[in-house]
Amino acid sequence: MLTERQQIIYDFIVEFRRECGCSPSIPEIQKKFSIASPNGVAGHLLALETKGFIRRARRGSRQIDLVSQPDQLPPPVPIPLFGQIPAGPPQQFNATRPESWLNLDEPTLGFKPKEGSYALVVRGDSMKDAGILSGDTVVIEPTPNPNAGQIVVALIDGESTLKRLVRVKGKWFLKAENPAYPELIPRSELVIQGAVRTVIRRLT
Repeated sequence: MLTERQQIIYDFIVEFRRECGCSPSIPEIQKKFSIASPNGVAGHLLALETKGFIRRARRGSRQIDLVSQPDQLPPPVPIPLFGQIPAGPPQQFNATRPESWLNLDEPTLGFKPKEGSYALVVRGDSMKDAGILSGDTVVIEPTPNPNAGQIVVALIDGESTLKRLVRVKGKWFLKAENPAYPELIPRSELVIQGAVRTVIRRLT
């Protein structure tokens, strides 16, 4: 629990970092709050560090890092899970409503998901050399303009699959990351339904 003075100083550090991209120096904190001496600032910083709100380096005038508190963590992001996606030969995949929801936090995901993101459970081993195994969950973001090399959920000639998107001499096709599977060249239609942003693996 912070005292009123400690809370005000902590809030200033947070806002300063947000606006300037670095922490304030001791002289800047001293000037902001009209503290008589640098030792007075150091005392407040020591209290914040002892209570687990900041972390200070031994050297450097701006080495104040924030330590996330439980009530400061972003809330979990609900991601709809739409069942399984074939990572093998393309198959019919018609998901219209989520089977369940995954509540994932941004630190776990490593990014802030875009609106329309969803999850699928991988079925098959065609992407094993890319580190995506059968039973993994992939989080997919909508991708209006996919780039060559991305791993995507694609609708090819009416059937869905998970593959790497490749372009050669102006032509798009899908490539497996397992030599046992052939490249997939669309006869008439190739629609990219989203790109893989992260892979979640549950160990049993």
